[in-house]
Amino acid sequence: MIAQALLAGLTQAAVFFWDSLFGLIFGFLVSAIVQVMLTPATMHRYLGPNLRGILYGAGFGIISSACSYGAAAAARGFYRSGADARSVFAFLISSTNMNLAILILFWSLLGWKFAFAEFFGGVIIIAVVIAGLSAFFRHGELERLQREYNDRHTAQSDASHCEAHETEGRRHAPWRAVAVTALADVRMLRTELVAGYLIAGFAAALVPAGWLSTALHAVGAVPAVGYVLLLFVGLLIAVATFICSMGNVPIARYLAGAGIPLGANTTFIYGDLLILPMLAIYRKSFPPRVTWAFVALFTLGAMLAGAVMEKLIGSSFGGVSMGSMAVNDRFTLISNVVALIAVAAVAVAALSQRARFEGQASGE
Repeated sequence: MIAQALLAGLTQAAVFFWDSLFGLIFGFLVSAIVQVMLTPATMHRYLGPNLRGILYGAGFGIISSACSYGAAAAARGFYRSGADARSVFAFLISSTNMNLAILILFWSLLGWKFAFAEFFGGVIIIAVVIAGLSAFFRHGELERLQREYNDRHTAQSDASHCEAHETEGRRHAPWRAVAVTALADVRMLRTELVAGYLIAGFAAALVPAGWLSTALHAVGAVPAVGYVLLLFVGLLIAVATFICSMGNVPIARYLAGAGIPLGANTTFIYGDLLILPMLAIYRKSFPPRVTWAFVALFTLGAMLAGAVMEKLIGSSFGGVSMGSMAVNDRFTLISNVVALIAVAAVAVAALSQRARFEGQASGE
C-alpha cells in the first residue's frame, strides 16, 4: 500500500515535470541571456525615485531571474546601491510574478489564461504597493530612511572589482556566461522546484480533489466575508508550502484541478513573496517601517489582484477549465526535444568559448 502510494506520487510528479520541461528550459535560457546582457550596474543607474525608475524596475524584473530568493538578494543589492525603494519593490514583484520564465512555465503547464492573470495581477500589485508607499511616507522620508539604513550597513569594498572581473569574462565568452548564469539559477531553484513537483505529484495522487474542493468551498460559503477569506487562504497555502515562485506552478495546477477559484489560486502564486524565509530577508535588507509597509501593501494588493483577475477572466474569457491546461502530447514531445537540443547547443558554444579564452590567456 505504501509502495503503491509512493509510486503514484512520483509518477504524477514526473508527468508534471515532463509537461513543463520545455517551459523550464526556455525560461532559464531566456532569463540567463538577458542577465548577461544587462549587468547589475546598468540596473542601478535606472532605478530612480520616479515613474521612469518604477517602469525600469518592473521591466528588469520581467527579464531577470524568476527565483524569489534570487530576486530578494538582487533587490537588497539595488537598495544598498541607492536604488529607490519603490523601484526596487517593482522589480521584486515583477521578477516573481511577471517574469518571462514564470509566464512560459504557466503557459505550458496551466494555459494562457493563468499566464494572463499572473502578469496583469502583478501590475495591480505593483500599483497598490507604489501608491501605498507614496501615501504612507512623507515626501523625502523614504530617501531619509534609506540613507540612515545604508549608513549602518556598508557595502563590501571589493564589489566593484568583482563586477569588473565578471564583465571582462562576459565580454570574451558570452555563451559561457549564459551557461554559467543559467546553471546558477537552476542550482538556486532546484530545492524549490523538486519540492514543488513532489508536493503537487503526491497531492494529486493521494489527496482526493473532492475533499479539498469541499473544504475550500466551505470557506468561500462563509456569509459576507467568505470570498475574502478564500483569497486569504490562497496566501496562507503559499506561506505553508515554503516554495519558491517557479516551484509553486505545479502546485497551482493541482489546486486548479481541485476546483479552487482562479482568484484564490493566483493569490497562492503571489504569496511566495510572503513565506517566512523571504520575510527574514526583507528584515535584513530594508528599514523596519519600509519592510512591514511593503508586506501589508503586498498582501492587500495580492488579494485585490486575485479578485480582479477572477472577475475579468470569468466575465470576458468564459472562465478557466482543466481543458485549457492540457498540452498536446505530440507538441510537448517536440518542444522538449527542441529545448534539449538548445541546451546542448549552448553547452557546446560555452565549452568552445572557454577553450578559446583559456588558450588566449595561456598564450599571453
